[in-house]
Amino acid sequence: MKKKVIVPGSLAGAVLVYILYNTIFVHQKVSVTTVKKGNLVTVVYATGNVNADSTATLRSEAGGVVTFVGAHEGMHVNRGDVLLKTDESDDLLRVEQVKADLQSAEIDLRNKTQDLERARALFEVSSVTQKALDDAQRDVDLAAVTLQQRKIALDIAREQLSKTQVAAPFSGVIISASAKLGDYLLPNAVCFQMIAPASILVEAEVDEQDFARVSRGQKCVVAFDAYGERRFDGYVYRIVPKTDEATKTSKVFVKLADPPANLNVGMTATVNIITSELHDVVLVPRTAVMQLADSSIVYTVHDGRVNEVKVSLGATDGKFSEITGGNLRPGAEIISQPAPGLKACVRVEVSR
Repeated sequence: MKKKVIVPGSLAGAVLVYILYNTIFVHQKVSVTTVKKGNLVTVVYATGNVNADSTATLRSEAGGVVTFVGAHEGMHVNRGDVLLKTDESDDLLRVEQVKADLQSAEIDLRNKTQDLERARALFEVSSVTQKALDDAQRDVDLAAVTLQQRKIALDIAREQLSKTQVAAPFSGVIISASAKLGDYLLPNAVCFQMIAPASILVEAEVDEQDFARVSRGQKCVVAFDAYGERRFDGYVYRIVPKTDEATKTSKVFVKLADPPANLNVGMTATVNIITSELHDVVLVPRTAVMQLADSSIVYTVHDGRVNEVKVSLGATDGKFSEITGGNLRPGAEIISQPAPGLKACVRVEVSR
């Protein structure tokens, strides 16, 4: 049997024929798009919920039987409004008793002062001794001290009486009310929770990989599950410089420019923090860029053939990338999603 021998020259010719065939006759179908200038907005995405800066948990310091309830969940209240009272009868009696003691001390001081004036007059005519005058002065001093003690006792009694009432520390809305008329409350029992609607914020969690791109004052676009497709403008109000070790996120508080009506604490929110806004820059779809070794490549199509163009990339919004360098100009046709292994000079069939 004769062995077949492959001639090296014949092999080289076959390869050349294959290359020519693919270059001249094989037309790969590609989709193209036109390079354009436009605006590019880059964002940091975060999720969170609605919170409020001004919140208060109100307690009944004195405790006791509830005798008055002046607020319920959902009610708007003003600063200083009495929201709840507990039985104050014992404290009222204590105040009245201290008032009576105070009046007695005032009368005693007046009497002792008069006695001192008489003693001074008699001392001037040598009718009383120095010791009698000194005793009268001491009695006045002691009466003045007693009067001061009674005043302090009245302040204490009134303060204790005030603890039978729960008042609103600021104007806001009651979001929780747990005490009812006739309930017996232990001292410092929680009665109400309230918020100031004007202090509502969105508390968002930013991934640590994006945290360095966030700064105070940046514009935000906020969406809420409760408001469907509506979007609300805001800005980064506060940044907490601490990363949670478990979630690897950091807190960012967003202030809304015009909060929607009935925005409730606890609602779910999504936040897009705008980190940059570029105008009139050269843009290409991210899918049009191929990474080959250390180079970014975009494939243009001219007269049905593919050309490689090395480019430098700038910012991206996840869909488009900014072209900051390279011989790529607006109006050029590029392959929008090149297939792996695509080579320069290959003939292609363009579809738009």
